[in-house]
Amino acid sequence: MVRHILFWKLRDEVRAADQAEHALEVLSASVQTLRGIEGLRCAEIGRNLAGGPYDLVFYAEFDDMNALEHFRDHPLHVAHRERCAPFVNDRLAGDLNRPD
Repeated sequence: MVRHILFWKLRDEVRAADQAEHALEVLSASVQTLRGIEGLRCAEIGRNLAGGPYDLVFYAEFDDMNALEHFRDHPLHVAHRERCAPFVNDRLAGDLNRPD
């Protein structure tokens, strides 16, 4: 199994307009559209409770690295990235391989 973790920073204009909650609602709904992609076990997004420079955390589990690679170019994921673009502008990513 592979764990895929992203930390996202909201755009300054989203923060300035006090739209963080709206952004999280839109992105949460968008994450739901990813369900059903082959090899994706689970996916979720939420506020970064640890604080720091990143506002949101995206967490997903995949069957293996091949499933993660398939996910990256899947049309549902491409559409999700496009929906995210107006809200976030910086990210930190990490993947962890965990034997089942």
